[in-house]
Amino acid sequence: MKSLQFFKAGGRLSRGGFWLHGLVVWGVLYLVWSALGSSTASALTWLVNLPALAALVLLCIRRLHDRNYSGWWLLLVAVPVAGALWLVWQLALRRGVPEGNRWGPDPLLPRGDYLVVR
Repeated sequence: MKSLQFFKAGGRLSRGGFWLHGLVVWGVLYLVWSALGSSTASALTWLVNLPALAALVLLCIRRLHDRNYSGWWLLLVAVPVAGALWLVWQLALRRGVPEGNRWGPDPLLPRGDYLVVR
C-alpha cells in the first residue's frame, strides 16, 4: 500500500485516495480540537487550522490533476454556488482520466510485479 502523502502538490490522487486522505485530515483535526477543548487562543487556532487547510488544498490539487485539470481550477470555489458544485462533482464523484497525463500515470494502474524472476 502506498503511504499517505498529505503535503505534496505534484502527481495524481485517485477518488478513493482522495476520500481516504480527506477523512484522515478531518479526523486528526477533530481529535486535536477535542483535545484542546473550547478555550483556545486565536494564535493556537491558526497553528492548528493552517496545516489542515494546506493539506486539504494540496489534496484537492492532486485530485484535480487526476481529472486532467490544473490546480488553478480550485479557485472556482470563489464562484458562489456553481463553482462549489462543479468542484464537488469533479473532486468527489468523477473518476480520473484512465490514461496518463502531464501529472503522471493513472494511480489505479498496477505499477509492476511484486514477484520478479530473472
